[in-house]
Amino acid sequence: MKTRTLSLLALLALAACTYPTTTVRTVDTRPQLAFANASPTAVLLVNGVSMGPVSSFDGKNRTLQLDRGTHKVEVQDGGRLVFSQSVYLGDDMTKTITLPN
Repeated sequence: MKTRTLSLLALLALAACTYPTTTVRTVDTRPQLAFANASPTAVLLVNGVSMGPVSSFDGKNRTLQLDRGTHKVEVQDGGRLVFSQSVYLGDDMTKTITLPN
């Protein structure tokens, strides 16, 4: 009985122990683009590649992270080009583009 009690106490003591935890986070310092005044049907193209709906990159919920440098940014709505501009993005910057109505 005494051995069983000691074994039970030893198991309880081991169960109370926890291993240390470590969290590793990678900070992404790439430049970001955000868009204001975007139509829900408008589509974003960067360097000729479709990035999806422009409204999803509103700067509040999500931004578009790109590599540093100059990028051709275009917005199409219903197949019609509504915005086109070459944009330079530097290190660790966020640029907000306000689209025309």
